[in-house]
Amino acid sequence: MSRRVRIATWNLEWARPGSTRHGRAIGHLSRLDADIIVTTEDSLHDWSEYPHRIDGGPDWGYPIKGQRRKVIAWSRTPWSTREHLDATSTTGRYVQGETSVRGITYRVIGVCIPWQDAHVRTGRADRKRWAEHIDYCEAIAPTIAEAVRRGPTIVAGDFNQRLPRYRQPLAAAQALSEAIDLLDVPTAGEQAVGQLIDHIAVSRGLHVQDVEHALDFEGERTSDHSGVAVTIG
Repeated sequence: MSRRVRIATWNLEWARPGSTRHGRAIGHLSRLDADIIVTTEDSLHDWSEYPHRIDGGPDWGYPIKGQRRKVIAWSRTPWSTREHLDATSTTGRYVQGETSVRGITYRVIGVCIPWQDAHVRTGRADRKRWAEHIDYCEAIAPTIAEAVRRGPTIVAGDFNQRLPRYRQPLAAAQALSEAIDLLDVPTAGEQAVGQLIDHIAVSRGLHVQDVEHALDFEGERTSDHSGVAVTIG
């Protein structure tokens, strides 16, 4: 029996469910035939191909807007657990769950790491640039380490950093590097569209078969991010 598992992630830039742009994004992702998908800056909606979802919650320190979610993890198979983190920087931006695909249980962590100006001039307006981002990376580091200790782990979503380091401050790059130190990041480095900031990281020992760029197959703008899919087996 094939152990192939496909994971995809994409920041949808708040495309409204029912809109042409959101429909195009969901269509692109559906054609990837992934088992697990993590969307960021999305909204709760019905997705018949992925009936099982967990999310980070509606409140990430900015005004709550309807069904918007910073992070949603979708699966074809049921989630057996759902966990959040209580840290201020991670509230609404983190979700962890377990799901079994072809006989193997994966711990999936969906992330939407704050961008460099989170809560600097908007929201709480009480942070310096990159401070919320660094706090988030430090908060998730022990949870990732614990997940890896327990078994096969996938971390996917909006990392808000290019990998390897591009122009981000060294402290931010180091904080992220330490958070994902126990994982391989097959989406790092130059891809078809340059360096991504939406990433998929997996436990070492999981064999990566391919990485596929997942944005705008028809040449139409769908998001300000580039999506990506990874196949492991």
